[in-house]
Amino acid sequence: MDSLLRERTRPGLRPVQLTLTELASYRRIVNDGPLRLEDLPAGQDRAASASTVERLVKAGLVRRLAAGRLAAVDPAHVSDRLLEGWEERVQGAQSDLMVAREQLAELGLIYAARQRDFQGPQFERIESADKVLRTVERYAGESRHEVLAALPGGPRPAAELPGSRDWEGELLQRGVRLRTLYQHAARFHPPTVAYAEEVTGLGAEVRTVTGSLAWFLVFDRKAFLVPLREAPGGALIVRNEDLVAFAVEMFNRFWTAGEPIGKPRDKAFIQGLTNQTQRSILQHLVDGADDRATARALGISVRTCQRHVSEIMRELGATSRLQLGYLLRKNGLLESGDEG
Repeated sequence: MDSLLRERTRPGLRPVQLTLTELASYRRIVNDGPLRLEDLPAGQDRAASASTVERLVKAGLVRRLAAGRLAAVDPAHVSDRLLEGWEERVQGAQSDLMVAREQLAELGLIYAARQRDFQGPQFERIESADKVLRTVERYAGESRHEVLAALPGGPRPAAELPGSRDWEGELLQRGVRLRTLYQHAARFHPPTVAYAEEVTGLGAEVRTVTGSLAWFLVFDRKAFLVPLREAPGGALIVRNEDLVAFAVEMFNRFWTAGEPIGKPRDKAFIQGLTNQTQRSILQHLVDGADDRATARALGISVRTCQRHVSEIMRELGATSRLQLGYLLRKNGLLESGDEG
C-alpha cells in the first residue's frame, strides 16, 4: 500500500505550470511585443528574465524573431502540448486510484471475515447442550474486549459450572475482561468459592447478588446467549444490537448492586443477605410462585426456602401461607424500603 502513497513520477513528462513572473512576462510581450529581452521591465534581474523567457519559449508560448526580438504565441496553438503532462498525470492517478480501491476492497473482505465471527441472523436457536458449549467456547475465543457471565443456581462443584476453565483462562491471558455474577448462596459453598478465587487470581472479577438472576452470557457487546425454556440445555443466540445493549445494561445494574465475592462475611453482612433473601422469597410467594420455582430462582435449596417461609410466618403470626400473603399486602411490607 505504501507504493500507492508515493507521488507518481513519469520521466520526460513535466506538466507546464506558469509562475506569476512568467505570466507577467507573457502579458508584457503580448501587450508591447515584439520586444527585446532588455525591453522587459526595468529593474528586473536580467538573468532571471532570461530564464523566464527561456521557459516561455520552451513551453511554446513565446517565439524568437530576427534581431533578438520576442513575440507571443496564441496559447490555443500549443494547448495540447501544454496539457499533455497534466492529462498523463491524471490518467496515471486514475489508474493508481483503481488499484488503491481494489486493495482497499480486499482489505475490507479480510476485515469483514474477522467481523463475521459474531455475524449471522439476529436470533438463532441451539437445542443441543454440546453445541451450546462449543458455541460458548468459540465466541469466547473470538472475543477481544469483554465477556459478561450471569450464572444463577447457587453453589455447585466447579466442574459443573457453565463453560470451562480453559476458555476463561485463555480469555484472561489475552487481556479480555471477564465479569461474572453468582447468587449470594454461592458464597457459602467452598468449591464454588475456590473456583471464584482461582479465576479472580487470573484477573477475572466476580460478584454475588441477592434475589433472582437469569442465566446469560454477553460477548464483546455483539451477541449474547439465553437459555431455551422448552429445550433444557439449549440456548438462543441474540445478535440484535438493541437487545444486546439491553442485556449489557441489565448486567451492569446487577453488577452495581452486587458484592465482591471476597468481601469479609461479618455478622451484619450475612444478616443483610438473609433479610434480602427473605424479601425476595416473599415477593415470589406473593407473585404465586411455588417453593421449587422460588428456590431455583434464588439459587437456594427447596428446604432452605421453606425454612425462610416458616420463620417469616412465625414472626408475623401467620398460621397459613394464605394468611401470610394477606398480612404482607395489608401492612405493605414489600412496598416499604425496610429490608428488615
